[in-house]
Amino acid sequence: MMTFRFLVAALALMSAAVVDAAQDCSRPKSNVERLICSNDRVSEANERLAFSFFLKYRRTPNDELRESIRLEQRDWETKVRDACEDVPCLLRAYEERTLYLDQN
Repeated sequence: MMTFRFLVAALALMSAAVVDAAQDCSRPKSNVERLICSNDRVSEANERLAFSFFLKYRRTPNDELRESIRLEQRDWETKVRDACEDVPCLLRAYEERTLYLDQN
């Protein structure tokens, strides 16, 4: 029962994140945001990554490690994701990052 409650809470938080991302699509500020908003596959990859990040963040035992994970994610966004200029690059970047988060 506890696992079910956690899953429901996680999905609720993810839904809120998806709603926020959809609102950002009204005025994309960068090429990456435009690609995310204009391509369903990239948008879905973005959502999968957000969920994997959320689970890893929640499994992390203390605030210091959580901050490290958050900074690592921010670094990945600026150095890897934001360097992409097309859909194939973004899909590859999201797939690799999601796999990394799921396995570590």
